[in-house]
Amino acid sequence: MYRGNLCSLESYRHIPYPLIELIQVVKRKIQSNSTVGTYSVIGDDVFYFIVDDKTKNFSETKSEIHQRYIDVQIVMEGEEMYGYSQSPFNSIDEDFIADKDVAFSKDIVDEQFATLYKDDFIIFNTEQPHRPLVATSEPASVKKAVIKVSKEYLINDAEV
Repeated sequence: MYRGNLCSLESYRHIPYPLIELIQVVKRKIQSNSTVGTYSVIGDDVFYFIVDDKTKNFSETKSEIHQRYIDVQIVMEGEEMYGYSQSPFNSIDEDFIADKDVAFSKDIVDEQFATLYKDDFIIFNTEQPHRPLVATSEPASVKKAVIKVSKEYLINDAEV
C-alpha cells in the first residue's frame, strides 16, 4: 500500500515511475472532466472511473482483493477511510474474481486504517486486502476516481 497526495507526485520515489505517469495522466483528465463515468486510458490495461458514493459505517463495509488490477483510489471531494492489510486473507467469503476481478472476506489479518482527504490517493497492489468507503465519523458523500492498472501492463516496467 502506498499513500500520497496529487500535489507532490514527483517526490514519491518508492512508487514505480510508470505508475506515477499513469496517475499524472488521470489527474489531468479529472481536472478537465470530473463527470461520473468510466474512461479508458490504455484499452483494458488502464482505465478509470469516477463515482459519487457515500461512505458507510464500518460494519456495513467489506474488505476486498483483486487479482488482475492494481487499485489507485483518488479522493476528489469529501473524505474516506480505508482499511488495509499487508497480509493475505485467511479465507474468501464471496469470490467474483473470474467475472469481476473482486473477492470479499471478513477474515482480514492485522487491519490498519488510513484516512484520505481531497487530492489524496492510495494504491493497493493485487491480492492486497483493502476496505474502501469507511466513514470517518458519520456516513457522508465522497467523490473519487478509481484507476485500474493491469498488473501485466506494469510487469516489464517495474515491480509494484
